[in-house]
This record gives sequence, C-alpha cells and structure tokens, in this order.
Amino acid sequence: MLEKKTNKPVRDKALWDEALKESPVIAAVRSEETLESALASPVRLVYLLFGNPMNLERMIAAARSRKKLLLVNADLLQGFSRDAYAVEYLAHCDASGIISTHHGTLQAARTHGLITVLRTFMIDSAAVEGAKRFLAHFQPDAVELLPAIAAPVVLDSIREAHPTLKVIAGGLISDLKQVESLVQAGVDAVSLSRPGLWVV
Repeated sequence: MLEKKTNKPVRDKALWDEALKESPVIAAVRSEETLESALASPVRLVYLLFGNPMNLERMIAAARSRKKLLLVNADLLQGFSRDAYAVEYLAHCDASGIISTHHGTLQAARTHGLITVLRTFMIDSAAVEGAKRFLAHFQPDAVELLPAIAAPVVLDSIREAHPTLKVIAGGLISDLKQVESLVQAGVDAVSLSRPGLWVV
C-alpha cells in the first residue's frame, strides 16, 4: 500500500554523504557488463541507467552485497510507468535512491525514504530558470547538471538559492583532469560512464 502523506527518513543519507566526501566519482552504468565493472571498482556510488522488472531486484541486491549505493534512473527503465508504484517497487527492491527529471517521481521517492537526484539539462538560460523553479518547490538531495561543462557556469546561481544542495556534473567527460577541474570549480561529484575513470 502506498504511503502518501509522510516521508520516511532517508535511509542511506549518511552513507551517501560519506561516499561523496570520500570520492567525487560516481559510476554511471548502462549494461550488466559495465555494472559488474562498477561493483568491482573502488567507487561507492553507482547510477543505474537501464533495467527492467526482470533484472532490477537482482542487480540492486548485487550492489548491496558489494557495499555500493545504487541509484536508479527511473526515467530510463523499460517495462515501468513513471508513477508512484514504480518507485514503490524500487524501494521494495532496496534501491538506495532515484534519479529523475520529474517532480512526481522524486516526491514519491522521498515518501519512501530514498535518496533523490534531480537530473536537469543546462542547454540554455531558460533551462536554468526552469531548474531553479523546480528547486524552489522541491529540493532533492542532489541536482545533476548535464552536460558537465555547463556546471561551473550555473553553479553559483544554484548555490546562491540552495547552499546545502549537492551538485553533480555528468556527461561529456573524457578524463580525470576534467573531473579535477569540476571539483575545483565547486562541484560535489561527477558521474562517469567510462570504466577506466572509476577510481577514488
């Protein structure tokens, strides 16, 4: 039965904060082969950018067994509607968190005590203003700005309104020097899909 009115405490929040302090690298995986590489890597945070009802529970359990926090991009799943029942299923499967571009999905995730990450595309000034309006109504645990090269440009305006919000950059990163540059610019973490960059 769905819980509609009360938010559970975010179960893995302390581990999330600890992992972000330990390393700015988040492994972003798009296949079961790369998931295994991520689970074998030293990084503690993993974004799951694929999945369906037949494999999600098994993959989430594998991540838990390896002491990884697995956050599922609910917008990229196959065989699910983008509704509160899908989020409830992911919570039942023991996912650590949800990534989405949708307010309703993230609100449902908060209700179930999951880490919430707003994914937003910084393609122009209108997109930046849209993200700021979203954050004025619902503040997730983190916002992921794509592409990563846009993050330093908009970081100050986001942090001015939300100084404690974690900011993640993602997309179009090819080497660790870029990761270092983004962290020096003030980004908390960078999501990377290249296994060779999954280091701490």
